[in-house]
Amino acid sequence: MKFAVQCVRGKGARLGTLTDLGCHSNLTLETPMCMLYTRGGSAPYLGIDVLQRVQGTPAVVHMPLNMLAQFQEVIAGFQAGMGKFSALGNQLLYASSHDPASETKSGKNDKHSIGVWGRGGKVQLDPEGFVKLQEAVQPDWFQSMADGDTDQSSTSKRCKKAVDRTLFFLDETLDRWKKSEKLQKSCMFGSIVGGFDARERKRCTLETVARNLDGYVIEGFHHYGPSTETFDLHGIADLIQSIMCHLPEDKPRVMHAVWRPDAVLQAVQLGVDIFDSSYPLGLALVLDYNYNTPLDERPTQRETTGPTIDLNEKRFVDDFSPLLAECTCYTCKNYSRAYVNHLLNTGELLGRILLIMHNFEQYFGFFASIRHAMAENKFEQLQQLVNEQTGTT
Repeated sequence: MKFAVQCVRGKGARLGTLTDLGCHSNLTLETPMCMLYTRGGSAPYLGIDVLQRVQGTPAVVHMPLNMLAQFQEVIAGFQAGMGKFSALGNQLLYASSHDPASETKSGKNDKHSIGVWGRGGKVQLDPEGFVKLQEAVQPDWFQSMADGDTDQSSTSKRCKKAVDRTLFFLDETLDRWKKSEKLQKSCMFGSIVGGFDARERKRCTLETVARNLDGYVIEGFHHYGPSTETFDLHGIADLIQSIMCHLPEDKPRVMHAVWRPDAVLQAVQLGVDIFDSSYPLGLALVLDYNYNTPLDERPTQRETTGPTIDLNEKRFVDDFSPLLAECTCYTCKNYSRAYVNHLLNTGELLGRILLIMHNFEQYFGFFASIRHAMAENKFEQLQQLVNEQTGTT
C-alpha cells in the first residue's frame, strides 16, 4: 500500500491518495475519506440492493471485530473471509477492534488480552486468538490490538499501563501476522494510545513507528458510543499535533468516532486522513456543505442551529418538504419529512431505512466536498460554512 500527499492546506489538512492496495491494485482512494460503517457485515438497515441506491458509497467497508468475534467458527468455516461471506463484493475491508457507535465497557483488558463485546457478551482475545480471528475475517486492513481503555480521568499510571500492554500486544501480533499465510496481503495499522498523557503518547508513537507498519489508528481518548458526539476535539488539538509530528508523512492516519461535521474538519486540519461513518444513525442530516454557493442563494430551510433534525418531533407531522432542500438522494426525491415522521412514530422499519439512506448519502457527500474544497484551496470557506451551522467558533 502506498500513500501520497498531494497537498497540505492550513495547519496540516492533507489531500492524498492511496494506491497499490494489494488485491485491489486497480483501486485508487482519495483522502480525507470515510469508510462504510457496518454491523456484522451489513450497513445498518440496508441490504445490498438498497445500499446500491446510495450515491458515493465508499470503497472501504468498516467491520468492527466485536460484532464478529462470537461467530469466528462460522466465519472461519466459510474460508473465504467476511467480504464474500456478507456478499459485499470486491470492496476493501477494514477491521477495527471495537464498534465506535457503541460504548466500550471499562476494566475488561488485562496484560494478556483485550475484551470485546458483542450481542452475546464478552469475548476475551489474546494475541493468538486475535490473529486467528483476523485469519477468519481476512481483512485488507486491520487495527492492531490495543488497550485503549483510557479517558480524561485516567491517571498517568493507567496511561503507562495502556501503552505497555499495547506495545506488548503489537510485538506478539506482529510475529504471528508475518507468519500467517492468510494475512500475507493484509495491512496492519498500529494503535496509538496513552490517554491524555503527552509523555506516554509520545512513547507509544515512537515505539509504534519503529515497527514500520502500514498506517496508524489514534485512539484512547474516550470509550466510544453516543457521548462521543460532545467530545471536545479542539481541547486536545495540541496533544494530537504532538502525535502527528512523530508519524511518517507517507502513512495514512485513522481516527474513530469523530462524528460531528465541525469535529471532522478539525481532525482533518490536524492531519487525520480516514474516518468511520457511524455518526449518521439516529437523526436526519441537514448540513449545507456547498461552499461555492453565494450567501444570498443558499437554501433558507435552516430551522436548526445544528447539522441534524429529529424527524420524530411533532412539528414535522404536516411538513411535506423533502428532508433537505436540493438533496438528490432516493429518500428526498420520493418522500417527505411528514411521511418519514409517520413511519418513525409508528415503528415501521422503512422509516429507518429511508433515514439512513439519506444520511449516508449526505455524509459521504460531505467528505467529497472536503476533498474538493482542499483541491480548490477553499478548505477555510467550507470550515466557516459548517461552523456557522454548528455554532462552533
